[in-house]
Amino acid sequence: MNKKIGGFNTGLIIRNTGIVLLLILLVVALFSKRIFITIKPGEAGVLYNIFTGTDMSRTYGEGLHLISPVNTMIVYNVRTHKINFDQYLLSANGLTIHVLHSVLYKPDVRLLPSLHQKIGPGYEQLIVDPNVKSMMRKEIAGLTPEEIFMVDRGVVEKNNKDNLSKILAKDQILIEGYYITSIALPDSVNKAIESVYRQQQLNEEYDYRLAVEDKERTRKGIEAQGLREFSSVSKISPLLWKALDVTQKIGTSPNSKLIFMGSGTRGLPILLSDQMAAGQDTTAQRRPVIIP
Repeated sequence: MNKKIGGFNTGLIIRNTGIVLLLILLVVALFSKRIFITIKPGEAGVLYNIFTGTDMSRTYGEGLHLISPVNTMIVYNVRTHKINFDQYLLSANGLTIHVLHSVLYKPDVRLLPSLHQKIGPGYEQLIVDPNVKSMMRKEIAGLTPEEIFMVDRGVVEKNNKDNLSKILAKDQILIEGYYITSIALPDSVNKAIESVYRQQQLNEEYDYRLAVEDKERTRKGIEAQGLREFSSVSKISPLLWKALDVTQKIGTSPNSKLIFMGSGTRGLPILLSDQMAAGQDTTAQRRPVIIP
């Protein structure tokens, strides 16, 4: 039975209120996925308002967010991504070079609404992929096989990373790394270049040996000039001086020696081992060492 309080039918009010609540719950249940938005770790969201467009003032971080069911939350993975590339490229003289390389990148979270508005979720295929391929294509096209063979990968990686960072920064994409796995020349070209460099190394080694011999020849010439000047001052011939020098060195060695000095002022010494001096037969060592 409906009661009237102050002119209002309370039963009707309760019934209508229940219907409204039921409708609200039904709407919430039907549109819960559009109302309750969960952004997981490593993700960020951009809100699209049906009336005002993309919300450029805010990037939505991880957690639970409540939005109007008529609006849309676009969720991006903002962790670092990696793309591997396998390309066959032409060098400066038209040879095919096989290059394996990769890039590490991620969207700039602070500017995610701008990235979404200009490019959208497919930014990897639209921006990152073609720019990386184009850069490596230009890099190889400007080098000969010889230059590619000798290229410093570390320098190329750094230059490409810096260049990609500048190019993609305007699209709110951050480059975190660029790496070259391998650069493979055709086998025939590779062997030919290796042969050329081996020959160059042999030539350099030969030139070095010639330079050493030339310096030794110069040293001996200086030594001979010094001996001539010494001989002219001391009146001692270079031959006699050499004999005396060797005799002194032999005499101070720990091995026992018997030294016979020649007769006269210019007699040269004869050096005998102690065994020969004792009259022993030494087949392998029986020759006296005669210092001229």
